Amino acid sequence: MSEEKEIQIDIQEILVRHGLHIGSRIKVKHMEQFIFKQRPDGVYLIDINKTIERLNIAAKFISYYSPEKVVVVSTHIYGTKPVQKFCELTGCIPITERFEPGSFTNPILETYIEPELVLVSDPRYDRQAVVEAKIAQIPVIAMCSTDNTITDVDLVIPMNNRGRLALPYAFWYLARRVLIERGVLTPELAENIKPDDFLAIQQQEPKL
Repeated sequence: MSEEKEIQIDIQEILVRHGLHIGSRIKVKHMEQFIFKQRPDGVYLIDINKTIERLNIAAKFISYYSPEKVVVVSTHIYGTKPVQKFCELTGCIPITERFEPGSFTNPILETYIEPELVLVSDPRYDRQAVVEAKIAQIPVIAMCSTDNTITDVDLVIPMNNRGRLALPYAFWYLARRVLIERGVLTPELAENIKPDDFLAIQQQEPKL
């Protein structure tokens, strides 16, 4: 087995272990293509290979833009720290508190910014950002579970987007991939980018 294949399997195991593949008991039509199977308890499971594929595509997409032109939005309780850490590493702009209406569309507001790309952790929680990005003709990447509608979303990342560990691990992996795409992820830097850094203190996993 090649080293690249082994790394891919390791990533799959890590992301599955932290629940990125766990959807909800509801599925919408446009998310069916990403579903692997349904558990006996009714929960739909997402194909982790498709999650990784879309995370990789998103990283490549993000790397095309200047960091200060990429806005990452998460108003979900489990998304705040992951987004902040992701933006610290990549230079993107975080919005982790209430999204002020008009931030993408009203130039007279103090909060007004002109991103060229928007990433949201949940198009339902962060609907205002998605709507305004559409109005301003800004492409949107969205992390979507099986029950998310994908209206106005340009690139879907199918995954558990509400999990206590799923969001931190998704942003950990995405940050690494963005830095790889930019050609700046040295072995030393890779060693220092740890999943725990994306977790709130009270959420950190116990050391074994």
